Amino acid sequence: MCVLSQAKPRVDAILPVSNLTAMAKVQGQSYATSYDSASKIISIGAIAVFAIILIVTRNALVGIIEFCVLALAYAYSPRSYVVSGSSLLIKRLIGSVRVPLEGVRELRTGTADDFRGCIRLWGSGGLFGYYGWFRTARLGKCRWYVTNRRDCVILATDEGTVVLSPSDVGGFLASVRSVVAVPEASEGAAAGMSGAARAGVPMGVWLGGAGAILVTGFVCFAPMYSPGLPKLTLTSTSLTIHDHFYPVTVNAADIDVADIRVVNIRTDQAWKPTARTDGFGNARYHSGWFRVAGGSVRMYWADGAKLVLLPPRGKGAAVLFQVDNPEQYVEAVRQEWASQ
Repeated sequence: MCVLSQAKPRVDAILPVSNLTAMAKVQGQSYATSYDSASKIISIGAIAVFAIILIVTRNALVGIIEFCVLALAYAYSPRSYVVSGSSLLIKRLIGSVRVPLEGVRELRTGTADDFRGCIRLWGSGGLFGYYGWFRTARLGKCRWYVTNRRDCVILATDEGTVVLSPSDVGGFLASVRSVVAVPEASEGAAAGMSGAARAGVPMGVWLGGAGAILVTGFVCFAPMYSPGLPKLTLTSTSLTIHDHFYPVTVNAADIDVADIRVVNIRTDQAWKPTARTDGFGNARYHSGWFRVAGGSVRMYWADGAKLVLLPPRGKGAAVLFQVDNPEQYVEAVRQEWASQ
């Protein structure tokens, strides 16, 4: 008996060798990213602001906090995209993000209309890229892994919409389409948009990035701001308190010189501050307007309890400030203003 073996179909009979070679090339290929102008400006601006804060405070803890903020922002920034099997891998220093490519509903280049009404829900608005959760009028809630807003790709699947920015947009689209069948409507839409202007950077992103820099800088700076005791300039007619935020010049004619004295704001209930109404305050320094039992006063002190009190002669506000030797300074002010 003669047994005939069934011939197996050859792969190259189904797909030409040239197609197989091309598919092998796009599979597993890494597509790099690059920063756009807005992201570069925001990132450089953040580094500059942090450097200024560190120089002003000269505090090691501030430097550590700033380094951690910048390091984490850079670590979460997308570095490249890799189409691997039936998934898209978004490479980051902090770890890769896997996006399944099953159920792709839309794959195309981004346009300006996609980013109208953009709102950042949670993420970076320009510091080493734009990543996190965003919402736009057209795309709705979506995840961004973007470094260049002018090279955007919209990838919509059953699990949600993802926005990417490979430098080689055409090669990236070809790589994804070699893995999944993109709906014809999406293909047509992408082809129709090939001549459209690419998405620019909306004003909201600029403002959001600048706001993020300022807020982050203030969060790092405010708790550590410690200029020490306020600097004073005493003349025969006035006393000037040189504060960065709330400077003031007190005229000797407006002060009850005979009642100038030292008070303890921790034990003297009449002058103990109960609230900050318009001023700056942390564990190291206080300046501006504060509320006491008798109303609002100007106060300037670092970490001491004994302050010099300048009581008003009429209905003005009292001024309290800290010096190294409050008793001696009281005598110096009385002598300087004796003619008043």
